[in-house]
Amino acid sequence: MPQKNKQEPFAFGNLVSRLGLGAFRRLPGARSKFVFANPVLGGILGYSSDEILEMAWGQLFVDPAKPRELDLRISEAGFCVYEEVRLKAKDKTAVTCLMSCRAVKDGRGRVLWIDGIVEEAAIHKKFEKDLLESRELFRLVFNNSAAAITVTDKEHRIIAWNPYAEKFLGMDKKDLFNTFVKELYPSAEWQRLQTLGIRQRGMLSDIETQVRRKDGSVLDVNLSVSVIKDSGGVVIGTIGIMNDITRQKTAERRIKESENKIRIILDNSAVAITLTDEQDRLVSWNRYAEQLLGFSREELYLKPVKSLYPAEEHDKIRSAEIRKYGSRHHLETRVLKKDGTLIDVDLSVNVLKGSNDQVIGSVGIMQDITEQKRFQQMLLQAKTIAEEANSAKSLFLANMSHEVRTPMNTILGMIDLTLDTEMSLEQRDNLSTAKDAADILLSLLNDIIDLSRVEAGKIQLEQIEMNIHNIVKSVCKGLSVLAQNKKLELAWDVDPAVPETLVGDPVRVRQVLVNLINNAIKFTFQGKIVTSVRVEGAEGDELELRFAVADEGIGIPKDKQNAIFDVFTQADPSTTRRFGGTGLGLSISKRLVEMMNGRIWVESEEFKGSTFSFTARLKTVPEKREVPAPAPDFAEPSGDKPLREIKDLAILLAEDNIVNQKIAARMLEKRGWKVKAVENGQAVLDLMAKEKFDLILMDAQMPIMDGFEATRLIREQEKATKKHIPIIALTARAMTADRTQCLQSGMDGYVSKPIDRQKLYEAIEQLF
Repeated sequence: MPQKNKQEPFAFGNLVSRLGLGAFRRLPGARSKFVFANPVLGGILGYSSDEILEMAWGQLFVDPAKPRELDLRISEAGFCVYEEVRLKAKDKTAVTCLMSCRAVKDGRGRVLWIDGIVEEAAIHKKFEKDLLESRELFRLVFNNSAAAITVTDKEHRIIAWNPYAEKFLGMDKKDLFNTFVKELYPSAEWQRLQTLGIRQRGMLSDIETQVRRKDGSVLDVNLSVSVIKDSGGVVIGTIGIMNDITRQKTAERRIKESENKIRIILDNSAVAITLTDEQDRLVSWNRYAEQLLGFSREELYLKPVKSLYPAEEHDKIRSAEIRKYGSRHHLETRVLKKDGTLIDVDLSVNVLKGSNDQVIGSVGIMQDITEQKRFQQMLLQAKTIAEEANSAKSLFLANMSHEVRTPMNTILGMIDLTLDTEMSLEQRDNLSTAKDAADILLSLLNDIIDLSRVEAGKIQLEQIEMNIHNIVKSVCKGLSVLAQNKKLELAWDVDPAVPETLVGDPVRVRQVLVNLINNAIKFTFQGKIVTSVRVEGAEGDELELRFAVADEGIGIPKDKQNAIFDVFTQADPSTTRRFGGTGLGLSISKRLVEMMNGRIWVESEEFKGSTFSFTARLKTVPEKREVPAPAPDFAEPSGDKPLREIKDLAILLAEDNIVNQKIAARMLEKRGWKVKAVENGQAVLDLMAKEKFDLILMDAQMPIMDGFEATRLIREQEKATKKHIPIIALTARAMTADRTQCLQSGMDGYVSKPIDRQKLYEAIEQLF
């Protein structure tokens, strides 16, 4: 139902009424009703606003076909402008008017209503006449100006300009008319001008800014702006005058030829400027120099420059040999104020020479940088604090990892050894469950440390040759056991277009694939999982690959799909309880993918499955070479049978934890090897002096003497004996830096705790 004017909250109603424009809002259609009509429209036709609201749209027109014609034009173009129409007045006379309409649409493109304005043609023609006269006046004034002048309306659109503006900006009438004046300025400059409050001030001159010519070049200009107001004091536009700053610079150089004009420049400078004679005495300076140093004019005159500086600072300035080289810029030093306080300054000095090339003085420019130096010192302190905090964090993680892995080694080792003994099915099931829980706890520890290393930027990607086909195959075959346990089909498909050999980090590519396929297995109950690799694009010597893991699992709600890549986040809080996991795998994968200049995302629908995809940019290899297949991520079960028969090994085990001694010894003895255990590095050296061993398993962190020191001493002794005994680190220190430290200390291998029996056997057997 149409609403009355007093109920319609149109903020522009008063404005259009004051301008003498009839305004209305109506529903679409020739028989539609008016929603709003201002009093001016009623006054033009002799109706009240309420009477117009009771009328249909078509009833206003003398020509019954005109409403349909206008509606057709509005439906096609969305608007009509200054359409001449004949409307019926209340006294049955015809009133010739100009009408403009525009359709207002919703987000779907449907027309909600049509807004329009109406004015009598006679008034519009008078306005046009006034406007023409005004433009002629502007033309006469502008054509005699040697500066670029532009006139804008209240909406900052250019409505007038002079010929010099066209030449100055390299634009013609089509470029300038009705163009928003902000388009003449670089965006940053326009934003700066807006902050000056020119319209509030009324006028602002000598603004140094920049304008952009039509050809894209940028000019430095001096701008003056005056606000134009109507008789009521309302801003209706502005006049801008622009001068090329090059002319100003030329004028400044001419001003500098006289001492009086130099004084004007100096006294308006925001830096301390001093002029000295040939004896390095102050003979002239600007007002800012007095403010900065706290001296009066009488105190500064003929004052030796040397007295402004502490002795050591003046010596430093003298050592710069400024007179020899003619100038020195941005020299950081300190000066003494009258009250004895020291301030930091940025000093620039230029030597002045006479016609005979003799030094007649110098010009010094000092800028106070005390606050800047204080801020730099604060930044330095903050950096130091941050580095100390980061170091403490790394130390905490390393210690936490060591302290957790030591008892975990005992737990997993004893469970593993007990599972090799005779026991009931219930006992075996209980121990297997405990082992699974311990493995999950160890996985959580590894994920937290891995995430910490990624966030700290401690992970560096390798750039080595690798075979994507073999990596995908080995990961999928390794995980196939998990899939088979849930009766899932695990398939893979690598496009033949993917080269056999690429350069990148195979460990990190494999890590991301393992995370994604593991998740797919975890959240899928039936169906299949397909891993695919395709070439996404190429640029130079780089190839972009797209990896995808598609499952038929539980899927992910749309509103949770972005959050799953956040730390400790899963799609549903109950997911952790139902399926386990920390919510770190995808977060780590996201960071690793970004390090490979790629991105990771998911496409999913609840209860229909998910497809996790990621891209990686890898370098191509100029020549095709055979790349050996990488070792599988998951070793197939092989029992306790060695890779090759190695008997009668005599092993010296250095381990300070008695329980871990027993566990490691029993693991080694199952291979038929002889083991002797000691509790520290010193005991290793003492026993080696008495007995001969084929191998040493060395803990890193032990009392009395740690494994690093013991290894160093053993290698020192070997320089004389010319014999080498293999040493393998067997330690709970599992950070990447720990492995590097063990190998750099002289050890031959590295196995982290908790001990994986198969990896320990392989590490030993590979040495022999």
